[in-house]
Amino acid sequence: MMEKEESFYRERTRTSSESYKRAQKILPGGVGGSAPYFEPYPFFIERAKGSRVWDVDGNEYCDYNLCWGVLMGGHSHPIMADGLKRQLEKGTMYGFPHENSRVVAEEIKKRFPVDKVRFTNSGSESTFYAVRLARSYTGKDKIVKIEGAYNGVADALHISKKPEIEKVGPSDRPASVPHGKGIPQGVIDDTLIAPFNDLDVMEDVLREYREEVAAVIVEPVMMNKGVIPPEEGYLEGLRKLTEEDDVLLIFDEVKTGVKIASGGACEYYGVKPDIVALAKAIGGGLPIGAVAGDGEMIEGVGEEGLFGTYSSNPLSVEACRITLQEILTADAYTSLEKMGKQLMSGYRDVIKDMDLEAVVQGVNAVGGILFTDRQVKDFRDWTKVDKEKAHKYWISMVNRGVIPMSYGADEEWLISVKHTKEDIEEHIEVFKDVANGL
Repeated sequence: MMEKEESFYRERTRTSSESYKRAQKILPGGVGGSAPYFEPYPFFIERAKGSRVWDVDGNEYCDYNLCWGVLMGGHSHPIMADGLKRQLEKGTMYGFPHENSRVVAEEIKKRFPVDKVRFTNSGSESTFYAVRLARSYTGKDKIVKIEGAYNGVADALHISKKPEIEKVGPSDRPASVPHGKGIPQGVIDDTLIAPFNDLDVMEDVLREYREEVAAVIVEPVMMNKGVIPPEEGYLEGLRKLTEEDDVLLIFDEVKTGVKIASGGACEYYGVKPDIVALAKAIGGGLPIGAVAGDGEMIEGVGEEGLFGTYSSNPLSVEACRITLQEILTADAYTSLEKMGKQLMSGYRDVIKDMDLEAVVQGVNAVGGILFTDRQVKDFRDWTKVDKEKAHKYWISMVNRGVIPMSYGADEEWLISVKHTKEDIEEHIEVFKDVANGL
């Protein structure tokens, strides 16, 4: 069946194939930077609107990728489009302060347990700032990150993102494995690794390096290995351990922030970190991020010279304001939660009826399917997921007009405010058809 599906994919995306061949000549991997490569080649998008995208061959898809969770407002939301047109007339860059930065920072403060906010351009910048601030504030060098987690491309964080299983070391003391070349050994040595959902190992690491660890950085819900929620008491336990050992707790809410709840994981799980890193969904499709936390700590961004020419540019800040004040309203979250539960429930029914070896994990509007026989609680569980079946599932869904989630077993689906009950029903029906061949 896989050969048949790939053959059908090639037949319906011939123009994309030609676009890809041309792109390979000048773009590394044949993509511009934000889109992943996948077999046999990626399809190229021409336009997008609401819950739908159209490729250069004219194929229409219902989109649940939504740029890795950026577009909770859907594609080209009319409120967003109109607001950005007005801002374009006022200017895209000033090089001086503007009032909207304060307005949007106050909106973030309403949603998250923070005192001050500094804007960045991306999630990677936000987590980089967070780690630098933690080191500056504590005077300590080491950090602890979660095995298998993606926290951006800064050297200190691009470690043990997706380590080869033969290099990971024992489960009670995971090795620090650089993701690719070019990361200095000293940086690797200062990044300690612990498994997700394992407080015992975290406690051992913190106690061994008691006077050396500046911060623990964690995605409250892991979202680059499917969706892996925290087990009951895990985040509360992290908060307790870090406080006991005088270590800062950083929530990387680049993917969870304003997605799983209005105030992200801080609100949903009721845990207050010291620093919150934000990006993606807060910008509604434009590049923006933020690092936020206690006032004294966040003031350090100026002392450390953490500035950016494009940080807080008026166009992105206005997109953030529109997203937070006009699109992601209380009513929107009620609808998103309902549709998210509908989609997960529909998938679980199909899995049960078809006796598939798969699990569905998610939180509200964010979820995904993992082809394995048990719940996935950390990176090492995820390595047992059937990646070949995940590819087969994804291509088969796309061939039937549904981009079910980000490609492969690494990512998740997202539901936007522009998706409808009928979209969800269509998604489930397509999955029923595809499941027959898995």
